[in-house]
Amino acid sequence: MTTPNNEIKLATPGSSSDAELASRQFQFPFPEAYSIQLDLMRQVFSTIEDGKVGIFESPTGTGKSLSLICAAFTWLRQNEQRGVKGCSGSSNGTNGVGTLDEPDWVVQHEQERKRKQHEAYQIDLRERIAAARAKQAALKQSRRDGMLAKDARAAKRQRSGANDRDEDDDSDDDLLIDESEGAKGAQALRMATYSKAALSEKSSDLDCNLSPAVRALMQKYEQTHNRGQEEQEEPETLPRIVYASRTHSQLSQFVAELKKTSFGQVDVLDAEKMPVRTIALASRKQMCINQDVQRIARIKGSEAMNERCLELIKAKKGKSRCPSLPTFDQAGRAQILEFRDAAMAEVGDIEDLVQLGIRTKTCPYFAARSSAKQAELVTLPYNLLLQKDARQSLGISLEGCIVLIDEAHNLIDTILSTHSVTIDSRQITQASKQIEMYLDRFALRLKGRNEQNLRKVKKVLSGMSTFFSKHAAKGKGVSYVVMSVTDLVGAMTGSVDQVNLVTLKTWLKETQIARKISGYAEKRNEKTAEQAEAAMLANTNQNGSKNRPTTKGLPKKADLEQGACTSQSGIGQSGISSMHAIEAFILSLANRSEDGRVVLTSTLDSNTGETIVRAKYQLLNPSHVFKSLVDEARSVILAGGTMEPISDFRQQLLPFLPSDRLVTFSCGHVIPPSNLMVSVLSSSPKGLPFEFKFDSRDNTDMLDQLGKTLVNLCNIIPAGLVVFVPSYAFLDKLMVRWKDAASGRVLQRLSVKKKIFMEPKTTMEVDKVLGEYTAAIRGEQGRGGGGAIMLAVVGAKLSEGINFSDDLARGVVMVGMPFANMHSPELTERIKYVRDLAKQARSTSNLSMPKVADPGHELYTNLCMKAVNQSIGRAVRHQNDYAALILLDRRYGRAEIRQRLPAWIRNQVTVADRFGGMIQQTAAFFKNRNT
Repeated sequence: MTTPNNEIKLATPGSSSDAELASRQFQFPFPEAYSIQLDLMRQVFSTIEDGKVGIFESPTGTGKSLSLICAAFTWLRQNEQRGVKGCSGSSNGTNGVGTLDEPDWVVQHEQERKRKQHEAYQIDLRERIAAARAKQAALKQSRRDGMLAKDARAAKRQRSGANDRDEDDDSDDDLLIDESEGAKGAQALRMATYSKAALSEKSSDLDCNLSPAVRALMQKYEQTHNRGQEEQEEPETLPRIVYASRTHSQLSQFVAELKKTSFGQVDVLDAEKMPVRTIALASRKQMCINQDVQRIARIKGSEAMNERCLELIKAKKGKSRCPSLPTFDQAGRAQILEFRDAAMAEVGDIEDLVQLGIRTKTCPYFAARSSAKQAELVTLPYNLLLQKDARQSLGISLEGCIVLIDEAHNLIDTILSTHSVTIDSRQITQASKQIEMYLDRFALRLKGRNEQNLRKVKKVLSGMSTFFSKHAAKGKGVSYVVMSVTDLVGAMTGSVDQVNLVTLKTWLKETQIARKISGYAEKRNEKTAEQAEAAMLANTNQNGSKNRPTTKGLPKKADLEQGACTSQSGIGQSGISSMHAIEAFILSLANRSEDGRVVLTSTLDSNTGETIVRAKYQLLNPSHVFKSLVDEARSVILAGGTMEPISDFRQQLLPFLPSDRLVTFSCGHVIPPSNLMVSVLSSSPKGLPFEFKFDSRDNTDMLDQLGKTLVNLCNIIPAGLVVFVPSYAFLDKLMVRWKDAASGRVLQRLSVKKKIFMEPKTTMEVDKVLGEYTAAIRGEQGRGGGGAIMLAVVGAKLSEGINFSDDLARGVVMVGMPFANMHSPELTERIKYVRDLAKQARSTSNLSMPKVADPGHELYTNLCMKAVNQSIGRAVRHQNDYAALILLDRRYGRAEIRQRLPAWIRNQVTVADRFGGMIQQTAAFFKNRNT
């Protein structure tokens, strides 16, 4: 972790016993923060100041986002005031100047020069943004007056016309590997020079709508800040705050919370009061405004979209080029700066940047990446932050930054899944054909190094293909085989073990060869289809419709656009993704052998009778990936509503971190204890022990008693009752049994009490079912009815990210313990890995690793309890909310299980050995709520 070693330590604000004063010190947007919010803000601030890693648990409804915002940005502003303003360069106290051989006064002089230079740049940047903000305000007023309606329609027609004018490029030259090729796109946009004249010319048509005061402000700015000459790349703003979360909606919610605070508010009348300079980053799919490219994404997927975008970037003058992409010259640089200034004039999210891109005819995907270097806050989804390659492609540094990772409860699983890759034997065949075609076309023009490396890739694929064929021949009846990377490479034929995979990995990334090969194959395929259609049309015209030959089996261009066929080029339904999947798999083989495993499985294709072999690279060590992020950043904050059990983070994610560098903190809830009831029910109405182990889930007595328990609870719990079961398979068993008369017609009895809903298996239906469930509760409550019951599945859509507040969940029942399948190869290898890791730590006396009796059992139990905590955390969402939580399995009564619950729930748990006691407790709880 990087922290300057000569900075004066900041005192933690909010230490006053006066809650209002403490809240003001953090610029909290309300007169008085809750005590738990003040505690959280103090902890976050001190963690950032001390350059540590923090794991913070703050239940939903406690104002977690506001607390994170106020603590982090209070630190950022105070850090500026103490004079440690981030310039591009080292954070080791020298700001990237001076050496050990130079006198101190030389170093200090250079530091002072850099500091003044940076201050001048920051003043200039703020004035640019202030001018852009004033201009935006005037333009908004103009649009409200309808003055720009005609211009907007004309601009829309112009954009459509520009897209329509795109011409197909028949040349293959752009698919040839360029020896000097590197990362272009965003880098080229960043390096393009700034032209004031171009900016003035581009903006003149809009200036006529500005008020005289705003025009005077703009003119003053132009006169004061005439740079006159081309300049170097603008300095990067460091440190900054980087905020990541799982979904784009969560990122937008964070930005909305920021706008509630003084850090995110805009005052047009006060140019000195600047909101946090914010830039949102996302994928092309989220930010592209080119309708043609969007259409490709809808038809062929994101890989094809990326390829088309890169083709448009590299298009030469006079050829097809994206009309929204700024040119790589002074005018383009001016366009990017105009976008940046407008984007930073107000705090915005992804949607705001997309609308800005449409309005300014500027690609928001690349413009945002170029602008991020001057941002104080960058928001982005997990996948862009957690992959080092993705971070590097952004072109921004994490050095000295504060990284806030929200909804971090599933961070480990996200890292493992993000870095895992699956390929199959069909993809190897497709990719091999594509490489062969590419070599046939470009072999004479390829440079020696490129041709050698491409043939090495072909050698690796040939070795894989041979090995897969052998595995298919002898693998019948074998469910799976697990191998290390070293063993897999050694088992391949053709001297694959002599290929330097690390060097090959670098070459693959630098040349973007996967895109070029699949792009050429697709182009060949489309030409073949067009020629076939032309030949058929010509033949039809000559012979008449009676002698029209059949087109069965021939590819058509429309089919290719839909990805519906496979031609000789191997570019069919998954052809584009085949090369990318193969590339990703080869890249994973360059990882340390001990960090992952390869799982081989064989399945029989019922249509072709072919045995399909699949190889999945499963990352086992998330710490190696995460360490690079921790080492670069100043401080990393992991936050979530339910972070327990925390031991997994310590053992799997942060084993390299010294104990004194880790801070853990868990907030209580804002609700009073009387608003929550938590009961462990150990037995059924007739005394049958409740223990829903996998091998007992077919026990009809157990299923019947579960149904009768729910019927009784429906008599007591008002409005909405959410019942979580371990799996869809178990839910199906319940439905079959409860419809049977032998069960006592449980389903019929339940339906009399509450309207029954079941979580759908398809994501598309979730919103519809949830809406009907909500309507049923509100409608029944209005008529004095019993409400509704939702039968949901742990780990599915409703157990994460869904807000069951107030009447939507007055009761939550957790049926059994949702342990994962112990026999899955991935879980088996993870358990084995953490056990081996613990043995290694003990042998090397690693004091930072916590001592656990059985790390494998710890992992297995924690995976289960994380799922439980996420599910039961769907209820009780704000200060006045209340609910009863019923843990329906006697294993929840064990101390080792209860300690893995969130503290605010754990402290409320009571264990009911008998059914009657739980019913009485629940009835009393709701009776007290109604009095």
